[in-house]
Amino acid sequence: MTVMVEGYAHRTGEHCASTALRNILSFRGVNFSEEMIFGLSSGLGFFYIQSHHLSPTRMFHGRTMTLESDFSLNTQIPFEDRPIADDDQAWTAVREQIDAGLPVMVSTDTFYLRYHNTTSHFPGHRAVVVGYDDTSETIYLADRKFDAYQSCSFEELKHSRNAPDYPMSCNNQFGDFQGDVKLGVSIDEAILAAMRRNANGMLTETDSNASGVRMGVDGIRTVADDLPDWHELEDWSWASRFGYQIVIKRGAGGSFFRSLYASFLEEAAEYVPDIATARLPQIMTAIAARWRDLATLLKEQSERESCEPALFTRAGEIAAELADAEHAFFTSLREVAD
Repeated sequence: MTVMVEGYAHRTGEHCASTALRNILSFRGVNFSEEMIFGLSSGLGFFYIQSHHLSPTRMFHGRTMTLESDFSLNTQIPFEDRPIADDDQAWTAVREQIDAGLPVMVSTDTFYLRYHNTTSHFPGHRAVVVGYDDTSETIYLADRKFDAYQSCSFEELKHSRNAPDYPMSCNNQFGDFQGDVKLGVSIDEAILAAMRRNANGMLTETDSNASGVRMGVDGIRTVADDLPDWHELEDWSWASRFGYQIVIKRGAGGSFFRSLYASFLEEAAEYVPDIATARLPQIMTAIAARWRDLATLLKEQSERESCEPALFTRAGEIAAELADAEHAFFTSLREVAD
């Protein structure tokens, strides 16, 4: 028997999580643009991972790890995002919501979902479960870049949610809205709270933890320092290719999420005029363009048959410029928010 969520309208978008949140909220009667969702989630971030257990061994990303839960904190819209250790219990929790007629956002590794047609792991990709069929053991998913619903087997979804053979797992993370779905604060208060949280997160210096992760502007500076040495990596080409992809592709909106945030600021300025006075949208747009410059160098490196160390040196110089630019931007963002 096939069970489907009735009335769910899937629309494609730039980023998986902000697209999923926008569409689920619309289903529940709350309508925001994807850009506003991303900004209200304090979504702009940076983290850098160095690990010889992962592929590539050097990778960075441009959004926060807590985007989904921060949306709830900033807006006071009750949303719960949590992991479940047991695979069977994790599916039961999702299935119960579908049976109740509610879509559920799950975290996946696209490597295990055949419709993504990828040979590389990408854990943390968000999709929305909208139905299932017990007889054929099929799951139906609304996924960011696909116009139509996609399908996968029960086994595929289980592996994608809790990787059996890759050290970075999604741990069956899933999220859904609880109770009365509406803003718990005014929109301008939510915007200011989101900006403040985003600025504090990017400006807080963090020590590398056991997994080798560096966060925020401090993480950008670490990348700037490390990039000149990437030519010594065995997987220098793949690390370069992934770096290019994570800025331009892979749900980053073409500019490492920075253009998405610039659009949020333009929209948010209608409620918080000081955003426009401080020219924050224009500053972030310029930063987005500089990230594209960095990505161009990494793409050029990845397409070479032999490594050119000078390209990594130049990329490190641009990363250092970006660290200074983002430090100045988030300092201004915090001043406006305070």
